[in-house]
Amino acid sequence: MKHVPVRSRSGNRALAILGALYALGSITVLIWFVADVWGAAAVVDLLLQLAVAASAAGGIWFCAIALQNLGVRPRHQAVHK
Repeated sequence: MKHVPVRSRSGNRALAILGALYALGSITVLIWFVADVWGAAAVVDLLLQLAVAASAAGGIWFCAIALQNLGVRPRHQAVHK
């Protein structure tokens, strides 16, 4: 993953919180959108669903950047080092 420098711990925490909110909101909208147009989805609906899924991935990417900058590692990596 590309390193994105955010120098302050509070900035990284804010990035992680906003990324989590962004991802959670996008996933919620995606679930609602898929449930609402199930079986009657046109091409435009599918493109909108793809855009919402991409925004959810962006929120998860924000969280991953912030956690990397804060030095948080998954448990399996922390145990082996």
